[in-house]
Formats: sequence, C-alpha cells, structure tokens
Amino acid sequence: MMLPAFRVRLARRSLLLVACAAGGLTIATGDGTWAAARPAPKAVVPFTSFKFGDVYRGEVISQIFVIRNEGDADLQLRDFQSGCGCEVTRSDKVIPPGKEGTATLEVQTVSQSGEISKTATLHTNDPERPAIVFTLVANVLNGTSIRRGRYIGPVFLSPETSSALYSMPGKKATTEFSVTAEDAPVKVLRVEGGSNHFAPRVEVVEMGRRYKIVVESLPIHVGGLYTEQLRVVTDNTSLPAFTIDLVLRVYSKQ
Repeated sequence: MMLPAFRVRLARRSLLLVACAAGGLTIATGDGTWAAARPAPKAVVPFTSFKFGDVYRGEVISQIFVIRNEGDADLQLRDFQSGCGCEVTRSDKVIPPGKEGTATLEVQTVSQSGEISKTATLHTNDPERPAIVFTLVANVLNGTSIRRGRYIGPVFLSPETSSALYSMPGKKATTEFSVTAEDAPVKVLRVEGGSNHFAPRVEVVEMGRRYKIVVESLPIHVGGLYTEQLRVVTDNTSLPAFTIDLVLRVYSKQ
C-alpha cells in the first residue's frame, strides 16, 4: 500500500519525507533513518470570554473556563498574566491527555464603573497554542448591591462559594446556598460529592431560574475539622459545573 507523502524544506536538511503510518506520524530523515513524531499536548478551549451584562458596583463576577487536552502528552498550564482588576483564583496545573481541567477568573467591581473588559493570558506548553487569552466583560452600574454572593458565569450564587459549619459530636448542622439564573434559564441537574460527612440535595424554587442547595452534615462522633468539595452540575454549556467548598468543625466533648 502506497503511503501519502509530501516534501518539507528545512534550513539544515534538504528534504524530509513525512508518511502517515498506521501507528502515527513517522519521519524519514535525509540520512535514510526513520523517527517517530514527538508526542505533544493540544489545548482546546470551548470558549474564552463571557459577557455578564449589567452588574452593580461591589459585586464579584467570575467564570470557570474549561480547558481540554486533546493531544498525546501532558498539557501544562504554566502561568497567568492578569490585567488590572482581574485575578485567577483557581487553576489546574497539569491536564493529562484526554482529560479536561479548569481555570477560574474573578473581577472585584468595587472600584469599577461603566463598561469593563478584563483579561488574563494563560501560557501553556502546547506548541501550537502557547498563549490563550480569557476575557470577562460587564457593565458596572453605580449603586449598592443588596445581595451577598457572586456571579459565576450565567448564575448568581449566594451567600458565597464556601461555608463553615459547626456542631457537637453526634449532632447535625445545616447550611444553604441559593442559585439564580440571571438571564437565560439554567437547570441545576445534581450535586456530586459529600462522602461520609455531608448530605447535599437540590430543591427547585422555580424551574430553570432559582434553586436551593441544602447541605446537612452527618453525625460525627470524633471532634476535628472535616472538609469537602461539592460539584454542582448544570445543563448550561458555558457553565457545565461549579464547586462549593465546605468545612465542618466538630467540637470535642469537654
């Protein structure tokens, strides 16, 4: 079977014959030897910007950007260069082939006004995409926001993205989060996580618009500090999931 081939001109070698073999890419060098193509990562980002519309000064806007590695080597997220007012609050460092990671950008609007566009540049080891620019856009209105919480893409999470619970040994504690779709409908499908320390559940207040996430700690008889991260899954392509961090302090019996 004849393999397709084409010629490539290099500075120090006259010709290379590149053939697509069944096992991948192989290269015939000028001296007649063959070498396999070096594995490389491939960064694929479904979207690199998000527009929030109108927000009130003092509210926090954030978005979780998904980064997939469709290459055959580890994708390294080396560092971020953030513009003024934009901060990367959470990011994966290494994404294996075939897996995906996330990077979370956040803007504090307390000192902002009017139309804003904040960027952060991610540097990777992808030879074809060494830099990826993420952008958050919003129109900041004057006035005081009466809501506690923050925007995460298309939803507003209140009171925050984390909560601390306290209980005595063998007792329970409860906390709640409110999820509101700000523009188009967003469905909260489920909450993942909880393990042996927490029991989360989703309550529908208004389908596609408002949800309540109720978390109850399970009885623990040994004093100490217990942590857990919940994953809230939605049907929205711009925010497939977001996380909530929990801390439970169980006091020791005196």
